[in-house]
Amino acid sequence: MSMITVVIATIIALGSFTQGLTGFGLALVSVPLLSLAVDVKMAVPIAGIFGWLITFPVVWKMREHVQWKVAFIMFIGSLPGSYVGADLLKRLPSEVILITMGIVLIISSLYSLRAHATLFKKPSNPISLLVGAFSGALGASVGESGPPAIAYTSMLPWSSHQTKSTIVFFFMLQMIGAIAGFWSQDLLTPEVFHYVYTSIPGFVIGLVTGLIAYSQLHKYNINYHKIIHSILLFIGVFLIVKNI
Repeated sequence: MSMITVVIATIIALGSFTQGLTGFGLALVSVPLLSLAVDVKMAVPIAGIFGWLITFPVVWKMREHVQWKVAFIMFIGSLPGSYVGADLLKRLPSEVILITMGIVLIISSLYSLRAHATLFKKPSNPISLLVGAFSGALGASVGESGPPAIAYTSMLPWSSHQTKSTIVFFFMLQMIGAIAGFWSQDLLTPEVFHYVYTSIPGFVIGLVTGLIAYSQLHKYNINYHKIIHSILLFIGVFLIVKNI
């Protein structure tokens, strides 16, 4: 096994741990780190495939908390966005994609960390559609549909279980469109599938340990939302500094 294969598997393990813990973050953690080892146009599909696979066990485990209607409306909005995002991934320079992702992360994180109350009393169908469209575009272009969906759901009066489960279910649906977009743009190469296959053991280990850590976080009433947005803020700054 080559060193690059080991590095990629380790990064995927770290990303799956983060997503098992928070409900998102596999691509947010993996894409910046993978882009240090391989081109971002390869890093995004690798992280995207694992980001999709990780949603199934989490959704099953937390299915009673999923806010199904909101997730489906966001998914409908994400469909046109996913096609646009995949096209942008193929055409735009890698640095532009990653800097844009960093800016989105910083803005959404700072707002959520400073907010003292939920912005919305209940979900809005038009806003859910718009959030889905932006999430779809980001998911297919930078491999992470999270920022708009996370920012929106954190502004709703939901519990941490409702927030995490709904976000993960939306990701499960949205990544179907993103992966189809990767395929349509010839981004799912044999090399991508090779790295996916060899990273599966690390992916499983990271997911299991992340889910265990999440149960401990909830048990001791640690502030879930602040952890999420602090991680997003740090990654956003890192992306911008690295790619300027």
